[in-house]
Amino acid sequence: MRFLLLLLFSSSVLALKPHMATYTLSASNFEIGKEVRTLHKEKNVYYYTAHAETTGLASLIKNYEIHSKSIFIIDKSGLHSKHYQNFERDGNKIKKDFNVRPTGQQVDSLNRLLAITYELENNPEKKDFQLLVHDGSAPEKQYYQQLPSGDDNLIKVTSKERNLTAFFAKDKYYLPVLVRRNKFTYKLDTIEFN
Repeated sequence: MRFLLLLLFSSSVLALKPHMATYTLSASNFEIGKEVRTLHKEKNVYYYTAHAETTGLASLIKNYEIHSKSIFIIDKSGLHSKHYQNFERDGNKIKKDFNVRPTGQQVDSLNRLLAITYELENNPEKKDFQLLVHDGSAPEKQYYQQLPSGDDNLIKVTSKERNLTAFFAKDKYYLPVLVRRNKFTYKLDTIEFN
C-alpha cells in the first residue's frame, strides 16, 4: 500500500492546475484499491491531499487506509515541500503516523511525481531528474530518466533503482496517468480540473 503514496501529479507552466483525480490501484491485474487526490492553491501555496483505501474483495483480506497531505511552493528552481503529513492504518493497527517539515530543495513522497510533472511541463525535452525526497524519516536522493514512450501524447519516466515506470499525459497537463512498480499498477480513472 505504500505504493499509493508514490504517485502524484500536477499541471500548468507557471503553476500547477488545481484538480481532483481518482486512481485505481491493481496488483497483478486485480483491483485492490481506490485513491482520490486533490490539489488546490491559496496565495501561491499549494495543498495536495490523498485518501486511499482498499476496496472490494481486497478490503476483506486487508483493510488498509492512507491519508496524506503535502503543502508546497513553487519558485524558479522548482517545487519545494514545506509540510508533509502521512497516516497509514492496517485494520486497527497504525502503521505510520508522521508530520515533517522538509527544508531547502526537498520534495516529499506525496508530491515527488508532481515535481517531475512541473519539470516536464516547463521543459518536455528534459531527460534526467534528480530529486531529494523526504519520506517522513529522512531525505533520500532519487534518480529518474525520460525514455521514448512510443506515443506522442505520453512521456515515459523510469527509475531503475525504484523499479518504477510512469507515463505522463501531455493532454492532461502532464499528470501521470499510469504508474507501474513491481507487480502494482496505478491508473488514472477520472480527473476534474478546477
